Amino acid sequence: MALIRTNLVDRDPWMEKEIDTFQRGGYTVTLIAWDRERRKEPVQPPAVSGYEEKLLRFKAPWGMGVLPLLPIWWVFEFFTILKTKCDIIQAIDLDSIMPAEMAARLKRKPVIYQIYDIYVDRTAAPKAIRSIAIFFEKLFMRFATAVQLSNETQAQEVNGVPNKNVVAVYNPAPDYLKGKNPPVNEKFTLLYAGVLYRSRGANLDKVFQAIKDIDGVKLVVAGYGDMEDEIRKWVKEANGKAEFLGRLTYQQVLEQTIASDLLFGLYTVTTPTVKYAASANKLMEAMMAKKPILVTKDTAMADLVKKEDFGIAVDPENVNEIRQAILTLKNDPALYLRYAENARRAYERTYNREVMEKRLLGLYAKILTKGN
Repeated sequence: MALIRTNLVDRDPWMEKEIDTFQRGGYTVTLIAWDRERRKEPVQPPAVSGYEEKLLRFKAPWGMGVLPLLPIWWVFEFFTILKTKCDIIQAIDLDSIMPAEMAARLKRKPVIYQIYDIYVDRTAAPKAIRSIAIFFEKLFMRFATAVQLSNETQAQEVNGVPNKNVVAVYNPAPDYLKGKNPPVNEKFTLLYAGVLYRSRGANLDKVFQAIKDIDGVKLVVAGYGDMEDEIRKWVKEANGKAEFLGRLTYQQVLEQTIASDLLFGLYTVTTPTVKYAASANKLMEAMMAKKPILVTKDTAMADLVKKEDFGIAVDPENVNEIRQAILTLKNDPALYLRYAENARRAYERTYNREVMEKRLLGLYAKILTKGN
């Protein structure tokens, strides 16, 4: 199979998991990817190996600054797919699907359109531009053999997926809790591990303010981005109530998750992606680690948390609401235990890797069986 992405595996833990899933399912994987940093030696994560890489080694920025350079990637992608031996093609996101569908038609091979995020909804685009972009998203969905969503709510985001083969495959965390006894913390510990860019609107400043006058609470922050210096300043002013760990590996993030008491993902809804990001890593990690979570109200994340009953939805910019939610979980052991048990129960029942692997490999088997 050919897997196509404008990124490298060590920057994308989800793609790493999928490669492992395909290999364990008996597929030989060729990754066609864009090395935007032109590394001297691109790194294959230790969790996966044995797959072939065909890389475009062309320096390019992240974000919308890459748009003028996409035709270079498309030409590379198209001709590389034509030269690659494969029975099925999987392209991730709008920036890779067009050349994949063109090449798939010429090779008479099925193509799966995998959608991490609806591309235009990563920014607050004007209504007219969003309408045009959604038109193309749905056009390529229609032409694909199948569509793989990151969660069911993405279908609502685009007002329906025009394809009869649609499957939602969440991005579950590997089970690092099994067989482990999490430590009992001296202080009630909150954890945020993720990118630390101001543009993300994670409201970390509101959480810092919320814990200032709560005794016996500690905030741990991990990640990288343009807020690092600001966070170090907050930590210094927190008088031992906060800690900054810097950039961690994914395994270290999971270990810190298990060692914490409460997770939070309090993003301001500035784009549709935030509203519909029901498969956010923090939700999956909280369920795996048997932890309650605080999320932004009136989002798909809040809907899932309410459905599985393992956290509290608040206004992410309201310090008092955040403070009250923390106090509620800290001071009510019975409620905390209920949320923790429900989180783990949801993981074991539905949101685990085995269930998602069956969905994904089942889709492949269905498509390839029809093709034969």
